[in-house]
Amino acid sequence: MSEQLLKAIGVYVLVFAAICAIVSAVVSILRSVDSSSWLGYLGPRWMAVMRERKRKLTFESHILDLTMGLANAMKAGMALPQALDKVSTQLGGVMQEEIATVLREYRLGMVITDAMDRLAQRMPCEDMNLLVSSIRLTMQTGGSLVDVLSSMVEMIRNRTEFQAKLKTLTAQGKFEAMAMASAPVAAFLLLFFIQPDLMRPLVTTVGGWIAIGIALTLETIGFVIIKKLITIEV
Repeated sequence: MSEQLLKAIGVYVLVFAAICAIVSAVVSILRSVDSSSWLGYLGPRWMAVMRERKRKLTFESHILDLTMGLANAMKAGMALPQALDKVSTQLGGVMQEEIATVLREYRLGMVITDAMDRLAQRMPCEDMNLLVSSIRLTMQTGGSLVDVLSSMVEMIRNRTEFQAKLKTLTAQGKFEAMAMASAPVAAFLLLFFIQPDLMRPLVTTVGGWIAIGIALTLETIGFVIIKKLITIEV
């Protein structure tokens, strides 16, 4: 055998041993800890993450309406704080709550652009960052904020349409990634119900848990790689 081949085999053996040790440690921890304890710890955290993600997506979906409303309100002669108050009241929901925080900070003495910067930090997305940066630069240089907002409306609308088309084009790849990742799990469940005596050692012995852990690790790696290939950043 060549030296490179021996090194490769050694690396694979070390990785396999590390995976087995990690899975064995996790199994030991799960056996020693009451299931209700870690579920009670992870459950609320998972729910909080999901609610935060949903809130951000809802906010991002209304940025176009916010920009369009600001442009129309300022054409009617309103100042930026008044326009923010009026448009956010009309939109309601998450947008109204976040804009209310911006206006409260503004009334307490903060510069309106700094308050909007804090909003962009709380709700990070490219459209919001572009909107805040455009407002800040326009107010600093003395340009027409109405014209800038009108241009932003057109740009955000085009970006939204493009992202919708891109999402449609990559939907098949995402479905294939999910199907490939879930196929072994479905096969395991099917075999477990058909031949429970044959599959029971996988869930009742340490060796079975290690095998499941290795399979799940490889499945996760494959899913992440496929998702990375079909994800296109805009």
